[in-house]
Amino acid sequence: MSSPNKSNNMLRYRRLLRGWSLQHVADEICALCVSQTGKRPGCNADMVGEWERGVKVPSPYYREKLCLLYGVTADQLDFVNIVSIPVLLPQASSQVPMKEFESLCTDLEFRIQCIIYEALSRRTSLYELQRKLTSVLTLEGSITMDLERRKLLRHLALIPLQAFGLSALGASTERPFAPEDILIHCAAGITACEHLSKGIDLNLAYTATSAYVPTLKSIARNCPLLQKNAAELTTQAMLLLAALGLHLEGSRAAIGYARQAVHFSEISGNLELLLTSLGQLAWIFSCDKQYHKALETAQFAEHLLKHAKDVHPLVESNTYAVLGAYSAQNGHRDEALTALHMATQTFFSTTPANEFSYMDYDYSEIALTWGLVHARTGHPEDALQSFTEIIDPTTLATKMPVSERVRVEFLNHMALASVKSPTKDMERTIKYWQAGIEGAKTLHSEQRLSEAVTAYEIMEGVWPGDRRITNLRELIIHW
Repeated sequence: MSSPNKSNNMLRYRRLLRGWSLQHVADEICALCVSQTGKRPGCNADMVGEWERGVKVPSPYYREKLCLLYGVTADQLDFVNIVSIPVLLPQASSQVPMKEFESLCTDLEFRIQCIIYEALSRRTSLYELQRKLTSVLTLEGSITMDLERRKLLRHLALIPLQAFGLSALGASTERPFAPEDILIHCAAGITACEHLSKGIDLNLAYTATSAYVPTLKSIARNCPLLQKNAAELTTQAMLLLAALGLHLEGSRAAIGYARQAVHFSEISGNLELLLTSLGQLAWIFSCDKQYHKALETAQFAEHLLKHAKDVHPLVESNTYAVLGAYSAQNGHRDEALTALHMATQTFFSTTPANEFSYMDYDYSEIALTWGLVHARTGHPEDALQSFTEIIDPTTLATKMPVSERVRVEFLNHMALASVKSPTKDMERTIKYWQAGIEGAKTLHSEQRLSEAVTAYEIMEGVWPGDRRITNLRELIIHW
């Protein structure tokens, strides 16, 4: 279809925001069409370039695919005749050369700021803001962060606190800001804290997240129109604090945060957040050795799930995985396996377009839970097989990106399964255990250290008086 050569800057912007080439967009469209119809269209890089330059306008068929690919509506790609808000795009009269603009758009910090400014100008949903930020941050390499990426995440986590005067005491009253703007920056900051927490910056992520909470609670309490958004963000903050609190303060403090997550998810009316919060609470009950409470909480979440409609597949999968883990911990192997098969089946029903911003849940969680179920029901070799789906047993390198907290958790459970294995392979056990204890000390994680100490005490019982085991005790040093 011809067009009066009016460039589609919004279409170009969506591509550059993701750091994609014209060919990458064409490949993604072809893959999307094949997945839907089984047929590969004739889309190529030249066509995409013509759409962006305004030489041609995409047909309705391709407009639909582009909207699906970028996760936006037709008006957000300038496919309908409406007045749109300009979003950091150079026009023909701009003094910024297009090549320089394109190089800027490959810069992570620039792309993140574009997403935030777009949210501020268009008042996009907080869910959409966090989804876009997570998408960009996830594309940027592995969990092992370089110094520049860590610096960027720290800035993104801390700048809103300074700019809005937020602290553990609440927001500053000297500089009034629109609560809608505060929520947008809080959402970006909490997302940054979540990504920071995947590395070794647990303390910074914990401190920064704590500073957001009083203001979020205040908005939830005093702004009825914003109560849902503020309560959802408060829930997310409490979920992160519960996870980090377990490592930095211990299980009792973490239980308090998890219970607050449940409370604020109920206020928000968001069932998916409630199910996620109940799963977190069950996990922390288990870490606190309250195994029956962990199972009761998991069963309550399953009850809610059975009476719900249109729950996100990842939330559904997580709910069944939690039920499986704590059924096994209470000696119910058959029930555990049934639940875990449901979790696995539901997980693989999720499509790439089924993104979900409220929880960090991927296949590593499935593999970990399978391993725990086998280990807790007397099948340590099966447990090791599940764990080594994620951790290479020879190099101890991860086979997929996982947070450092999760990597060390795998190593600790691998050591525990190894010592309980009929083969009683001491060298293998020591190898896993040493990697786990060093990781726990690097993280300054009370939980991971406790796991390593438990494994060591069993190692002492299996190989009493063996010098190779007794010499390891000097590694158990609290920071």
